[in-house]
Amino acid sequence: MENELIKTASGKNPEEVINKIKDDRTGFILFFYGADIDTESLYNTLKKTDVLFAGCMDSGRLYDNSYLLDTTSVTAMSFSKKLFSSSAFGLIDMSPEISPDEVRSASKKTFIRAAQEASISLDNPDMERDFAINLCYGLNSATPFLEGQSEAGMMLQTVGGSSGGKTDFVTTNVMSHLGRGKIGVVALFKLADEYAFKAGRVSSFDILQGKKLTVTKLDGPRHIVEFDGRPASEAYAQAVRLEGKDLTPDTFANYTLGIEPGDGERLITSIMTTDESGKGLLTYNDVIEQTVFYLFKAIDQRRDRSSILKGLSSQKLLAYISFDCILCYLARNTLDQVDAIAGMYGEYLPGIPKTGFGTFSENICGANINQTETYLAIYRKK
Repeated sequence: MENELIKTASGKNPEEVINKIKDDRTGFILFFYGADIDTESLYNTLKKTDVLFAGCMDSGRLYDNSYLLDTTSVTAMSFSKKLFSSSAFGLIDMSPEISPDEVRSASKKTFIRAAQEASISLDNPDMERDFAINLCYGLNSATPFLEGQSEAGMMLQTVGGSSGGKTDFVTTNVMSHLGRGKIGVVALFKLADEYAFKAGRVSSFDILQGKKLTVTKLDGPRHIVEFDGRPASEAYAQAVRLEGKDLTPDTFANYTLGIEPGDGERLITSIMTTDESGKGLLTYNDVIEQTVFYLFKAIDQRRDRSSILKGLSSQKLLAYISFDCILCYLARNTLDQVDAIAGMYGEYLPGIPKTGFGTFSENICGANINQTETYLAIYRKK
């Protein structure tokens, strides 16, 4: 799909995909690709365009009105230079050997520099025109990356996610014109005067009353060893009325951990898998000892999405970008709603270019969250 400012394309040949969406007016390319794509060809193709770009490996991607769950294709969206009055990019090393403090510090400095370069005030950004997109290396926590941005300024609206890939959790690289690999990329944009954006989030869960689990032992910020003094997998399995040996990715997708801060928001912490012993649980984002988690169950994902998409349909929408948790995909599958959710995009936003990717964690306005879709919608002011 395309309009005068935005184009999308998808396919197995990176050069063909990029050639379909790139022209003399192109100022930025956002792309997502499966774990078995020829990454060398993709990166070299993008570098030859001399266009700013950012993208990452994923576990599935949104392409217009469908979900692509293969590992061998790439989906890309191009943006015309006319859409932005300014932009700036930054790269942060997120290699496992880099400490959280180093990531946090580098992220703060990079965010401040990029905001200055894009003429964006971090203390008083334009809430209709100024935003940032974050793409983080998925096998390292995005929390210090986002904490650094929050230290720099909490007012600028940000969306994004952590790179996915195969669920073997071996590689989840990120790419941009600045470099590629185990990195985090931030892209700051100021829209031209006649355009604006909306950012938001949607989660589809009901709380299971009376089901609480307290973290009593950790072996790292994303490795829960015990709940309530018991092996974590055992306590969790009992809470969802299963045996520990019966826990599967579908279980983790449908029964997740979360807290309710009291402001109407839910902060979800999803379980990735059991640890090597089978007794502990690995999570997709950081956990603090003594946190009291509620247990939440996935519900019909169409309900909340329909109200959001209906609201967006009243705007002169140009593009919709989704950062959607891999576990939302899995829950959608077990609820037999994959085609139904994809069809909603066509029903409410017909003809609008759309892209997105299945993430290992999502972020919005400085928060690292799970099992949520965060989205960015760009539209023309009336």
